[in-house]
Amino acid sequence: MRLARRPEFLLSCLLIISSTVAQSVPSDEDVKNSALEKGKLAADYWVKRSGVNPSTTDYYADICSFYAACIFGEETNDSSFYKEINSRYNRTTAIKTDNIDNNSCGILPLHLYLHNKKDNLLKLGTDAAKANIQKNGHFRNAIDDTYMTGSLMVQAYKATADDQYLDFCINFILRYVTNLQQSNGLYWHHGNISHQFWGRGNGWGAASMAELVRVIPDTHEKYNDIITAYKKHMKGLIDAQLSSGMWPQLLMSTDSRNWEETSGSSMFVFALFTGLELGLLDKETYLDPAKKGWMAVTRYLGNDGRLGNIAEGFWPSKGDANEYLSARKAAAGNSHGTAGYIWAATAVLRYYNNLATSNRNLTPARHSNLTIFSPDNARCFDLTGRSLPLSVHQSIPSVSTGMLIRRNGTAAQTIVRLQ
Repeated sequence: MRLARRPEFLLSCLLIISSTVAQSVPSDEDVKNSALEKGKLAADYWVKRSGVNPSTTDYYADICSFYAACIFGEETNDSSFYKEINSRYNRTTAIKTDNIDNNSCGILPLHLYLHNKKDNLLKLGTDAAKANIQKNGHFRNAIDDTYMTGSLMVQAYKATADDQYLDFCINFILRYVTNLQQSNGLYWHHGNISHQFWGRGNGWGAASMAELVRVIPDTHEKYNDIITAYKKHMKGLIDAQLSSGMWPQLLMSTDSRNWEETSGSSMFVFALFTGLELGLLDKETYLDPAKKGWMAVTRYLGNDGRLGNIAEGFWPSKGDANEYLSARKAAAGNSHGTAGYIWAATAVLRYYNNLATSNRNLTPARHSNLTIFSPDNARCFDLTGRSLPLSVHQSIPSVSTGMLIRRNGTAAQTIVRLQ
């Protein structure tokens, strides 16, 4: 005989399941191993099987995905991603700057330049950055813009150590903070068109800050303004997190049509783990939400490395909630989700790798006013990410697992891990 199931019983089961998900926090080992395995799976898909040519695409999310694969390879000591992308990137035409979304296409040549020192790549990226400075960065008043222009400026700063790029980035982003960030820490999608808390829009904002806080010196006059806005956003994000660990397409909406969206969720994980790695966010408050977020979004990664449940790119016309809740989902493997997912995997690994070195009394380097001296013949970078010329390398035979750093000409005798 088939027993009828009472609605009260079904509701109780759902509440129990929801509570179990909410209380379940994955172990550090599971999170790290997952990031290593799944990040590689997604990077392999994008670099080897997506069919996208890094030299010819002008689509910002595609370039962001190639950049993501590069930094993932660096964190995992897998040079195959860089080698593959570097061998295929032979662009000669200028980066388009007529549309703000195209700005982030300049991040890949600038990042490759940090490794191969090809002047043509430096010119591609810095020409785009200079064009934006001349036209004041296409101020469009949409939170997406902070990554499109901000990431370009961060990479130009890392490639040149020229403060004009860093200062422009900081001032540009702070305009959006003033115009779009609300009391709950979240950003409206657009200051004029849409006062909605779009998931991926907030994701781009979180990702831009994650890139900026890695390079801004704590001596900069606007350091506190940036860090305050970043922390306020991170607090708003964990308040908006679902019990499953995911974030929805439209943050803070209880509409039944809302759904778990992976591109924004991935970018939030990227930003949260970056803050944890740098010591900007306290573990007691932020580590568990970050871990749950990573494991939750990973459920949407297929065995072929393609991520699902990604919102299609769109521009609001009315700016009402219905426009976001009825937005279509993109095909699995769409670069909006791929980029954020690989960024997130990289940030997870950076956090745990940094934690391991911290447990050995090693301090991660991040301030740009320090000079690093490398041990033996190790590859060495300054703290803006640029390779140091051999003339400033100083061999320290007694140090084989780190580097000595010097502040303002005085040896600090602090050991940091190799980047």
